[in-house]
Amino acid sequence: MTVNILKGLSVPTDGGPPGSIRLFERLQGTALVLGWANATLTYNHLLRGRLSPIVFAIALCTVSGLVFFLVARISRRGSTRCKWILIVLSALGVAPWFALLRHGGAIHLETVLALAQGALQFGSCALLVAGDSRQWFANREDD
Repeated sequence: MTVNILKGLSVPTDGGPPGSIRLFERLQGTALVLGWANATLTYNHLLRGRLSPIVFAIALCTVSGLVFFLVARISRRGSTRCKWILIVLSALGVAPWFALLRHGGAIHLETVLALAQGALQFGSCALLVAGDSRQWFANREDD
């Protein structure tokens, strides 16, 4: 991989994804792990008596599978459609978390994890519209 010093862009020499796409993958993976931890804590504290553990596990695995599928299509195939689907879903998922910033009471671990996950998702989606990412997506055929 070479780096264009003037523009600060990473240009892969092997035909692979640029640095921003690889960083996007890592941030999404970390956000997914934080999401699982947050969901587990939330289930134990709030949902245990209200929701079946099987239903909770199926819902969590379904959402995780969808995110994993979208991230894989984006980072391996350069799917522009999947990029925009993930950006819209992330925006819808992160939007309510900004209300946590105005929370005036005690801060719980679930709140910290939710904010960290939201920051990682926001940051990773911002990488999808970075200069080298846009160039990479423009050179790919969407399937």
